[in-house]
Amino acid sequence: MNNNILSFKENFTNTKDSKSFYIKKISLKNFRNHKNLNLNLKNSSILIYGGNGSGKTNILEAISLLNQGKGLRKANIENFLNQEKICDNSFKTWGINVDFVSPNGKFNIGTGLKKTGTNKSRIAKLNSNYTPLSSLGEILNISWITPQLCVLILSSMNEKRRFIDRLTMSIDSLHLNRVYKYDKLFRQRNKILMQPNSDEKWLDTIESQISELSVSIIARRLDLLEELENLYKIELKNNHLTKHFPAVSIIINGKIEKLLEEKPALEVEDYVKSELKKSRFNYDLFVPGPNNSLIEIFNRIDNKNLDISSTGEQKLILISIILSHARLLNDKFNMAPILLLDDIIEHLDNKHRKALFLEVSRHNAQSWFTSTSKDAFAGYPSFIDKINLQNIKENFDGNYHFRYGDI
Repeated sequence: MNNNILSFKENFTNTKDSKSFYIKKISLKNFRNHKNLNLNLKNSSILIYGGNGSGKTNILEAISLLNQGKGLRKANIENFLNQEKICDNSFKTWGINVDFVSPNGKFNIGTGLKKTGTNKSRIAKLNSNYTPLSSLGEILNISWITPQLCVLILSSMNEKRRFIDRLTMSIDSLHLNRVYKYDKLFRQRNKILMQPNSDEKWLDTIESQISELSVSIIARRLDLLEELENLYKIELKNNHLTKHFPAVSIIINGKIEKLLEEKPALEVEDYVKSELKKSRFNYDLFVPGPNNSLIEIFNRIDNKNLDISSTGEQKLILISIILSHARLLNDKFNMAPILLLDDIIEHLDNKHRKALFLEVSRHNAQSWFTSTSKDAFAGYPSFIDKINLQNIKENFDGNYHFRYGDI
């Protein structure tokens, strides 16, 4: 794509109707406000439109749960259950099932709530066989942008780290496992330190694991940023940078990050281990780790920090990151992610809508939009599948097939 974007219609002459990675069918059972929803889809981008409260974002949230984590709303698993099922004290579980197509084959993927006594957990199945949630990332990748994401990333440094960790998971499916394990071990360490007679051997064991995980988590974050930086250099050299979404620079600063530039990973692990031991009974001592990394995001054009950019600029920067990340996964790892774009179009002017439509139309995987109306998509190519959610729930019992056309 050239820096000088052509007219909208001319740009779409080079797009393809079909995608290499797409969801062919999705079924939701007792999920949020969808008691029974079945969508049979064509190989194209999808627009779900309808009034507020019709359940558009709930569908995108369900898709986001096909990867490890709490999904795009970061909700607890009990909150996904249809409220009517909670009130009538009946069948208390929910499920998501999709048929997914990729160059690697066809896959049936499911996830849902499992209750064992008083314990509740989220399980996953791949082709009818139980599988770890982390393994789903080896089959499909999912990225999303929501209005809430923009607010969250600006709210705290912790949210910036979570954002980077989710992007990192796409190049290492075990990355979030390490993050969760690190947090769990740190909580265990704190409990031991609160006991009158702490077991030093047990502390040594836990701190050794924490040190290893600290270095591994930060190293994988840095790997992701290096990959994105290399992509930027290639696109700059080939004049493939998009004009309307600014090129972005992401910087991570911290003690471990600095040491990894100078020393082997094993030496850095030993350093972290020694700092943990020093801090056992000195709570004022700073302990370096992935939860202390400082992340800064800049617009390369004017070197403006995301935090002090205007609201409009912030949205464009985040869209740019997601699109760059999607191109990286497609070009280098042949794993183009499903894109979930919740209520984004209404927040863009006409110029940036067209630019986003162009990027998405050339993306090698399916993209899902939500909107209260299809009017904003009048300029999008005809091959987008437009689904009136309220109509299919009220008149088609929650069942849709792409052969119905625009309903």
